[in-house]
Amino acid sequence: MIHLQYLDDNPEMFMIVAAFCERIRSFMVKILNSGESALAWLSTSSTDVIVSDYDMQGDINGIRLLQELHSRGTTTPVILFTALGANNVREEAYRNGAFSVINKASSGKNPIHCLVRTIYRAAL
Repeated sequence: MIHLQYLDDNPEMFMIVAAFCERIRSFMVKILNSGESALAWLSTSSTDVIVSDYDMQGDINGIRLLQELHSRGTTTPVILFTALGANNVREEAYRNGAFSVINKASSGKNPIHCLVRTIYRAAL
């Protein structure tokens, strides 16, 4: 069983991802809606993989979350799952230690399937 922390402030998106992951029966999903809540939760709990949106409510976006986790010495793989397709976001995410960056609006591919495959790879 893979323990997954999923961060997104869009209720529609996190319900779709959580339902899909739980239907597979390989994931236990903890849903949080901000970088601040993720850091607070991680101070007392652990997870196998973190999936984070880039643009969330609060002061901590996906890149800032990566930076904060790195400063705390966290080695948990982080996948940035974002609707922003800008190359500068992708480059900045990788510079800050992202395991992968997946575009939610990926044309020609199902982004949820790409995300699930990437979570499996990250959890190995």
